[in-house]
Amino acid sequence: MSVSLSSLKNEYGREWTISDAVSGGWYAVRRVLLPDPNNERRLSNVRCGRTLEELARNLAEERGLEATCLADAPLRSSQQRVS
Repeated sequence: MSVSLSSLKNEYGREWTISDAVSGGWYAVRRVLLPDPNNERRLSNVRCGRTLEELARNLAEERGLEATCLADAPLRSSQQRVS
């Protein structure tokens, strides 16, 4: 599967800044960095790939992890909500 930079930016560009690395390969940095407690959930602020295809796979994996974290997050009861 061939992935172009423009298609990757169209898919992930709202959440990630995507650039080529100086030493080769590609990286993506979250536009809004996650706080440290999210490290327990295995979420990343930076994802890398040797190729755009690998970076696309890594970003898709990250999106899946985010969805899992949201699904596993306990809902706040009305008593726990802050006014």
